[in-house]
Amino acid sequence: MPQLSRRQFTVSAGVLAAATLLPGCGSGDEPRGDTPSSDAPKERIVVIGAGMSGLAAARRLADAGMDVTVLEARDRIGGRTWTNTSLGVPIDLGGAWIHGPENNPLTALADEAGARRVETDFDRPVIYQDGRELSPDVVQNTLKRWQDITKALAPLSEEAGEDESVATGLAEVADMNDPLIQWAVASEIVGEYAADPDELSLKWLGSEGEFGGGDFILPGGYQQLTQHLARGLTIKLSTEVNKVIHSGSGVRLETTRGGFDADRVIVTIPLGVLKAGTIAFDPPLPDEKQAAIERLGFGLLDKVVLKFDQPFWPDADVIGLVGSEQPVSMLINGETFADAPLLVGLRGGSEAREREALSDQDAVAQVVAALNAPNPSGSLVTRWAEDPFARGSYSFVAVGSSPDDMETLGEPVGERLLFAGEATNPEFFATVHGAYQSGVREADRILG
Repeated sequence: MPQLSRRQFTVSAGVLAAATLLPGCGSGDEPRGDTPSSDAPKERIVVIGAGMSGLAAARRLADAGMDVTVLEARDRIGGRTWTNTSLGVPIDLGGAWIHGPENNPLTALADEAGARRVETDFDRPVIYQDGRELSPDVVQNTLKRWQDITKALAPLSEEAGEDESVATGLAEVADMNDPLIQWAVASEIVGEYAADPDELSLKWLGSEGEFGGGDFILPGGYQQLTQHLARGLTIKLSTEVNKVIHSGSGVRLETTRGGFDADRVIVTIPLGVLKAGTIAFDPPLPDEKQAAIERLGFGLLDKVVLKFDQPFWPDADVIGLVGSEQPVSMLINGETFADAPLLVGLRGGSEAREREALSDQDAVAQVVAALNAPNPSGSLVTRWAEDPFARGSYSFVAVGSSPDDMETLGEPVGERLLFAGEATNPEFFATVHGAYQSGVREADRILG
């Protein structure tokens, strides 16, 4: 059944123990790996950020024999992909799926890394309303109604102005008082874009590209891909960049671990960090780029992971919870990919932002109560908005913005300051593969 594009659970963050990092990643200043010798001096390239885009850029440059160093503020690599193993199995608390394997560059990367994939079936959920499982007929009827709504939104989107929101369109074509439609919006719109309908541009709804195929999760976690990319690279962890001084002659980076000089720099920090202005640029970024940063949206998708001694839920990949007070709109059955009795709850937009104020204990208790479940044997709760090195999960086209803003965000400033990251990819924003593509794009710009 055709629906809106499936990239909804793509990004988030946390901390891996240093022991889980691959050899070749360290916080010391010593170079890692060998680079081809050359009589000509190599350009010094610094990549800010060891997320997927930064690692993709650094890998491409290093393989071409360039002198490249990655500076990472966290004490781990991966950025908004974060594989946590504290519950005894790998769980991705950020990006978790490869959305559409056909012609997706992450498919080849996963093959190289030997990473197994398992498909998640989002189209046959089990849905609970007021603690009661709805019949398959009611569920399928709800999905059919949602399909009709998305079809009705299409012409409204084509005619919409820059200042119209998805909420405006939904008000015309959907009964927003219907709890089942509210659930569809929460799972298919808010979960998809990590933003509420009143934040999202109606004009640009569904403008992003999409690869063919299903949605595949990595049982071993995205760490398999990031570690594969990072092998042999010079990566300096716990190195927070505070200021980027750029000129026609070079770039100087001021960090918490001293200064770094470079011929060129690729900035791959999240849009949320750019919005916060925690890194100063001297001279300041061009007005056009700064305006694009301010107009674009940066959404939030959080997870509540619960591990139980025994499964008590139905045999389905996805479980939906209907109701305005539900602490999560959807749960992923961890048995399908982790071979453990796990449920991964998802919540996005303002609901996620408001609940970040909860303690871990209260956040878990809410989900347990909603499920009428026994106490879990372990749990994990993400707070991406509170993370100073993320400030949210991934970008979206907000009311008043457009994909042109993402193009502008990705444009270099002069010859020495380049930008990558999912928010610079107007075709595949908010995806891990979009981040990867952007890093390769900027590396190729340098390589000419």
